[in-house]
Amino acid sequence: MKKLIQICASKNDLFGLDGDGVVYHYNFNTNSWMKLGGGKRDGTGAAEGQINGRFATEPVSRRDA
Repeated sequence: MKKLIQICASKNDLFGLDGDGVVYHYNFNTNSWMKLGGGKRDGTGAAEGQINGRFATEPVSRRDA
């Protein structure tokens, strides 16, 4: 995971955006970042990253955060 350039937080959620347009969601239960979608440079969009209306996620270790 690259350095996050933008963070968005609400009462129960935390999201980050890296320089390539990849969005990450922080999972408080596992203390790790989950990758949502593929970003703007690899041609994948949010619709392509969804399975049955839910986002497919890829865990990212905290070391890489």
